[in-house]
Amino acid sequence: MKVRGGRVQKKNNWRLDRDDYFAVPQAEIRIDRRDPGWGHRHLITVAQLRTFVDLLPDWDAVAVGLRAIVLDSADDCMGWHDRGVVAICAWEHELWWDVVELDWVLEHQRVLDRIGVEHRLLTKQEAFERSCDVGLPKHLRALERRFVEKRQCAEICWSEAQARAFQLLHILPHELGHHHDRMTTASRRQSARGEPYAERYAHQVMDVVWPAYARRFGL
Repeated sequence: MKVRGGRVQKKNNWRLDRDDYFAVPQAEIRIDRRDPGWGHRHLITVAQLRTFVDLLPDWDAVAVGLRAIVLDSADDCMGWHDRGVVAICAWEHELWWDVVELDWVLEHQRVLDRIGVEHRLLTKQEAFERSCDVGLPKHLRALERRFVEKRQCAEICWSEAQARAFQLLHILPHELGHHHDRMTTASRRQSARGEPYAERYAHQVMDVVWPAYARRFGL
């Protein structure tokens, strides 16, 4: 398993197909579920997504220009946004993350603490053994070891309810933050204020909806 790190990523390549949300005008926001892909699963049902959307503050303002919310297949990111569509990507079948960069944990500590997620620091040897494919050639294993040696890593022991909460309370609001950013710029063509704006919006949403979320979904 590769070392996980960095911010929640967005996907830039939109694949046009029968589910093209831009082809015709829509009277309402579409909620769609795609196949999660091999080795992954959706932790959120369409019904749960609708329930959560009902909890979101200032929805009429945030929903301006929004065409669809998608439960998408996994594509090396946790969520994405593009031209009025936001998505939550599928989770791996194995809930626990056996190797994650500590920097990622610290970036998301506020959310993880709120939903009760625990992590354990790994030794350098543990991180190397978990992140390096035993079938790699010797020189690539050496490169992987040097990569791991430069970073502090941890494991995260998610429960299904915690992983679902992370997707609903952080990933979705983060992508909606990017959408709202784009819709409140003059051109409405790009999210000019970037990651800081999306993160602030996500934290604001979590703080507001947390009591209702805990009652509705539990952990």
